[in-house]
Amino acid sequence: MAGQIALLRDGATLLRTDRGEGPAVVFQHGLGGGEAQVAQTCPTGFRRLTLECRGHGGSGFGERRPFSFEMFADDVLAAADRAGLDRFVAGGISMGAGIALRLACRHPERVAGLILVRPAWTFSPAPQNMQPIAEVAELILEHSADEARRIFAQSET
Repeated sequence: MAGQIALLRDGATLLRTDRGEGPAVVFQHGLGGGEAQVAQTCPTGFRRLTLECRGHGGSGFGERRPFSFEMFADDVLAAADRAGLDRFVAGGISMGAGIALRLACRHPERVAGLILVRPAWTFSPAPQNMQPIAEVAELILEHSADEARRIFAQSET
């Protein structure tokens, strides 16, 4: 298996990478990451499927909202289905580990095992260290980029 393939879901073009031979591992990137992050960390000897989540890497946003682990897990499962993977090891880095956990909880018959690297958001909607991202997003929505930058630079965050 080799290559990057587009998958269309809810108006979003999502990029799926399918590489290697061997047991199937569906391994997801972290927040702000993409295929390159996963390619740097995964060993060879496996068939690795990675879906660049909505708004990450080369994948589009689509119309569906709000973004959630459920949405990302549904997208990843659709990519696994399209790749012909009935049962696989699920894993990921940070946000990707959260997606893998969600897959395992919702579809235990499909997930043969887990590889979790620095799982994020397992018990809360978002960790405290993510607060600046929400603040920046709000500033950008309410102000010009230059004004938002100035306000953020003066904030306690």
